[in-house]
Amino acid sequence: MKQLSIIRLLDQETFFLGAGSKDNIKKHQFLEVLNSRHSYKNLAQVVEVYDQYAMCKKLGKKKVFFGDTVRLRPFRDK
Repeated sequence: MKQLSIIRLLDQETFFLGAGSKDNIKKHQFLEVLNSRHSYKNLAQVVEVYDQYAMCKKLGKKKVFFGDTVRLRPFRDK
């Protein structure tokens, strides 16, 4: 799988991921934002998907930073 990371922060809770529909990312898919410097992870969810990037919303309480590594959780249809 492609190495995913945060490419832009919009505010404290919203950020862009450097992958999109071309990378099989789905709207409402959950992901984990990993911060190795502070050894914690946050839960986030994809809000909108575009061709080459996806807009995500942080659900956890910890801060997210530019360049943090992202790991996708498997998408499950309802």
